[in-house]
Amino acid sequence: MASFNKGSTLRSILREALQSISRNRLMSVISVLSITAALMILGIFVVFTLNIQSLTANVESRLGMQIFLSEDYTELEKTNLEKALMDNPNIVEVTFEDVLDAKEKFSDELENYAILTTDLTGEKNPLPVSFIIKVDKPENLEEVKAYVESHSGNGVEYIRYGDNYVDSLLRFNYFVNILSILVLTVLTIISFVLIYNTIKLTIYARRKEIGIMKYVGATDRYIRTPFVFEGMVLGLIAAISALLLLRLGYYYFFGMIKGNVVIPIQSLLASPESVFKQIIVFFIIYGMALGAIGSRFAMKKFLDV
Repeated sequence: MASFNKGSTLRSILREALQSISRNRLMSVISVLSITAALMILGIFVVFTLNIQSLTANVESRLGMQIFLSEDYTELEKTNLEKALMDNPNIVEVTFEDVLDAKEKFSDELENYAILTTDLTGEKNPLPVSFIIKVDKPENLEEVKAYVESHSGNGVEYIRYGDNYVDSLLRFNYFVNILSILVLTVLTIISFVLIYNTIKLTIYARRKEIGIMKYVGATDRYIRTPFVFEGMVLGLIAAISALLLLRLGYYYFFGMIKGNVVIPIQSLLASPESVFKQIIVFFIIYGMALGAIGSRFAMKKFLDV
């Protein structure tokens, strides 16, 4: 399998690994299929997790706080509150909504009943003025509320931000993060066991070859290196295969729901481009690492002779 020239370069080792894959096509194909299947299972979960993160990020981006001013607020109170809001590092955007803005928003929400808002002019407009703010993180909303209350004086009527909704979202995010770590760990262990056993069968079929190399004086490291490179190549092929299959499947799924005009859920999902931009490097490194580590561990038994 290997020439015993101690000056072998990385290129020659890689060439020997490719030649070994070519000579042992059947076992190489089985190894690639096993790694591809493991990565596909992992990939489906990763894509699912990225979409959950996209959905929650979309919801978080809509979270905000509305500070309604009292009817008898003064310009000084408004100015002081606006300055206090701008000075808070957790507040990323501050918008003042006067009665005309409130009417326009109300009209947009009731566009099918626009006639109901035609008389909301001048003194007949009962809609309150308010500051609409966006906070950097949902978990900071409670702290920002306390900050606003301490700087509001007598000019604030009440504050609305949906605290129960925010608490539910934070609990859901925490649950998803813990579940992602647990499932990723379990799938990694299952993938490794599957790949280890497959590569072990491949090496078992070549145990005589390994025994001859040891007999003529080859070191364990010298024998192991081409097998590790071989595992990396097989992992790379499997990673690319899994990525192509996942990409095809996700594009099909995304296109299938894109025509749903009743619930345009595709606008809330992560786009195929963003998903695969995030996972392509991870998959390639993950696949090569699984192949290399699986080969190294599988070699141990056959080198202890």
